[in-house]
Amino acid sequence: MDWEQLTIIAQIATGVATLAVAVFLASQLRQQHRDSEREILYTSNELYTGIMGRIVDPQFGPIFFTGTKDYDSLTEEEEIQFRIWNQISSINQAVNFRAGHEGLDRGIDSRIYEQSRGAWTMWPGLATYYERFGRSHTYDPDLKTTLDTAFLAARGREVETTWTLGVNSRDS
Repeated sequence: MDWEQLTIIAQIATGVATLAVAVFLASQLRQQHRDSEREILYTSNELYTGIMGRIVDPQFGPIFFTGTKDYDSLTEEEEIQFRIWNQISSINQAVNFRAGHEGLDRGIDSRIYEQSRGAWTMWPGLATYYERFGRSHTYDPDLKTTLDTAFLAARGREVETTWTLGVNSRDS
């Protein structure tokens, strides 16, 4: 065997080894992606559990239930707490929407649409919050469209877009 043949065999062996390393690295990247997706879901679930856990808190629970039934019946202090809870919930919802954890689930097109429509149907005070405040800090236009459509389905009317952070410009 001369040097030329040995060089060809070495190049083939190097190519096979390089391909094997590439396949191994691709499988590692897939596994790492799955792990990071799982971690995002766990973190999101933990945040959601914390947000929802406030509802049963003896201090905040009554405020939540009053606000969900009739937003306008909240005292000034209660309204601030209710708005903060809703904003935290909205931020979590927006993060899930942007991360792509909102898609098909058990035959529905949008989990966020269905959850919002259902919540706003049962608890009109949450819909009032969205219209007056929440829409102002929903920055993703696709999410805003999804939520506006859910609002229409739940409340039977379009969102009044004259509200910005609790101030209705038509009253000015």
